[in-house]
Amino acid sequence: MSTVRFGVTEPRRPGTVLVDATWFMPGAAAQTGAQLFDAQRLAGAVYFDIDAVSDPTSALPHMAPGAARFQRWLSAYGLSAEESFIIYDQNSGFASARVWWTFLRFGLQARILDGGFAAASKAGWQVETGPPPPRNEMPDADTSDRYAGMVMHDTTMSWADVLTHSKAGDALIVDARPAGRFEGRDREPREGLASGHIPGSVNLPFGALLDADGRMKQGAALKRVLPDVDPARRVVTTCGSGVTAAILYAAFAEAGFHDVWLYDGSWTEWAGRGDLPVATGPA
Repeated sequence: MSTVRFGVTEPRRPGTVLVDATWFMPGAAAQTGAQLFDAQRLAGAVYFDIDAVSDPTSALPHMAPGAARFQRWLSAYGLSAEESFIIYDQNSGFASARVWWTFLRFGLQARILDGGFAAASKAGWQVETGPPPPRNEMPDADTSDRYAGMVMHDTTMSWADVLTHSKAGDALIVDARPAGRFEGRDREPREGLASGHIPGSVNLPFGALLDADGRMKQGAALKRVLPDVDPARRVVTTCGSGVTAAILYAAFAEAGFHDVWLYDGSWTEWAGRGDLPVATGPA
């Protein structure tokens, strides 16, 4: 059984928490993820907003939250670190891996719902519509004991660490952005940000990891897509701002890699700094 994916036909353990991770790039949809969640969701699901539950001290978008920020989100829904979570989204798996990766950083039990909302609703999972019910918030006095055992397993990598690996060539740096942006032919969606890639990195657009129905490829089909199949290889995943890099992270974890890191600042930080090397053209 996969420790990354949760199949829609698998039996759910009583009390398992469904987390809706729907999120869109600014301007990419007519509504926000939160608005779509308010309109419809899998029955009983709670919402995780990667912009709201992020590092407020960073100028970069939706950087991974610290423990206090994450615990406040759990507390707002009356949840503990002992729960089991199934993460899904309503936009073809675009954001669920990012939230899954965030949960793993804090040692929580979480898996990605394979195929997301579309697969679950097709398989007969109950769907709610209209405004969600009120939150079951936890009293502040209960939070310290409930989260005392939570330990962060940090799998983020800084720009300085990525630069070291880029120069040494001792890690597989994999970029999830489309080829045109990676090669410097197409513009970045963020105004004023040059396109291109980290020297020595390779391109693996995240869509190549998914089947037509949004499910992650498995077994031999997945390994055929990956640029390396040595599970001992150190892998650093990156993208535009750390969201689809998590899809790559999940794919390498699914394939049995155990030394996988995510560059949270990704291309927004790398190109935005102005003092780091930028390569263009095919890898």
